[in-house]
Amino acid sequence: MIKSPFKQRANKDFKILMLYPNLHMSALMPQSIGIFTSLLKNEGFKLDLFDCTYYEDIDSLTIGKNTNQEKVDNRNVAKYDNSEWHEKGVKPKINIREEFKKKVSDFDPDLIIVSVLESTYFLAIELLKSIPENKRKFKTLFGGVFATYATSKIIKNKLVDYVCRGEGEGAVVELCKNLASGARIDNIKNFTIKGEGKIFNNPMRPPIDINDVPIPDWDLFEEGSLYRPMQGKIWRAVGLETQRGCPYTCTFCNSPSNNVVYKGETNARFHRKKSIKRLEKELDFLVKKYDPNLIYFVVDTFLAMSNKEFEELKDLYSHYKIPFWMNTRAETITEDRAAGLEEMNMLRMNIGIEHGNYDYRRTYLKRNVKDEVQIKAFEIASQHKYTSCANSIIGMPDETRELIFDTIKFVRKLPDNIDATGAFIFAPYHGTPLRDLAIEKGYLNDEEICSLSNTSASMLRMPTITKEEISGLAKVFSFYIKFPENRWNDIKIAEKNDEEGTKMFEKLGKEFDEKYREYTSSPLDLHD
Repeated sequence: MIKSPFKQRANKDFKILMLYPNLHMSALMPQSIGIFTSLLKNEGFKLDLFDCTYYEDIDSLTIGKNTNQEKVDNRNVAKYDNSEWHEKGVKPKINIREEFKKKVSDFDPDLIIVSVLESTYFLAIELLKSIPENKRKFKTLFGGVFATYATSKIIKNKLVDYVCRGEGEGAVVELCKNLASGARIDNIKNFTIKGEGKIFNNPMRPPIDINDVPIPDWDLFEEGSLYRPMQGKIWRAVGLETQRGCPYTCTFCNSPSNNVVYKGETNARFHRKKSIKRLEKELDFLVKKYDPNLIYFVVDTFLAMSNKEFEELKDLYSHYKIPFWMNTRAETITEDRAAGLEEMNMLRMNIGIEHGNYDYRRTYLKRNVKDEVQIKAFEIASQHKYTSCANSIIGMPDETRELIFDTIKFVRKLPDNIDATGAFIFAPYHGTPLRDLAIEKGYLNDEEICSLSNTSASMLRMPTITKEEISGLAKVFSFYIKFPENRWNDIKIAEKNDEEGTKMFEKLGKEFDEKYREYTSSPLDLHD
């Protein structure tokens, strides 16, 4: 049995620091921190936040380079005017390590809560390393999707004390209350607890009712944290979760694994939807408090709903009509829904095609959707005012150059006004069946972790295609989509990372900007 390492005290005297290890100017204010802030405030805890979003020197923490500029250079996302940030009152920051040390010194937390993605884990660890061991009076709690599927790896790190698997709403509050009161902590469900030379692994608790989750409270964030780029401009944006989980089984994504884990450990369904009544309450609150001009629907597959549910949501949202962004799948799109999305004033939707070869898509990705269904969905979408984007992934297990060109040729069949946003390089995230396959085939070591956003390099070592060729194809993917085939020899030269390739890439980039730049947009980055 392990009891709290802290002396008994009131919740108001127990200090909790939220660490948000966001990559530079990347994802939105997270739902997790907003929800935990609301829950812990309600219990009377003293809270503070360290947000990495605006620090320009994140690269100095030896986690690799930031890839946002690379996305712009590769014509994957639209360039925006940096002066807009200043107009919004957003100022870049430097000295992230020293600023974090100062925050810890000034606030003197008892507990640091870190919600990590696989791509931000090392950033969090590097920041915690900056605190001298003799001044490390606090305990650390790691949670999030990466923590759920790499618990055993994270808990081994000497800087980590507690790891939360799965949903944290009930679990985190219980742990914090027990830490403050001096109670027992080793038996709290969802947690792996390290202490007194032992590790305790506890089972999952059942999934919560997401209609009872508090509305996110982002008051700990700076005012400028509301702003993010999208389609070449800066928006005042907030996230809204309408569903949690996903009913599909895509092998490149770790969201479906939640269904497996929760079914196995709790015999309950992880994929759930919020009621219309709850969504109305949440929208009213967010609109009044934050006055957003963009809503980001934080949902794996937004249109994974019945026609009745869609009509109810459309009727509700028609009272707001705030431009919004969402992800979905081709088979969820119909002519009625496409028209309804325009009525709702949708700004942009990303449709995942992932791979252009049907046999590969069905066998490796478990996406049994026919080519004609996908093409029809884009043709329907192209008739409306909003922007539609085709998402592709390259560099997946056993892919070849020919298979990647099947994806390129497929995307070229889509209507001309579909966004040319390039392709993501496959990232073998923990919890994804494709990661397991890559390890089984010897393309990846089990101990490897995705250290940064998956845009610049493949982690797989495959006999079918080199890492360098995958990077080159990702760099010029948008060129292959939009330029005529008689330019493909030039584009192949631009794939190379040498003097000739660089010159050709710059030449084609200028031409692309003149002819096709209107078809590229800035997506907000969900990471993993």
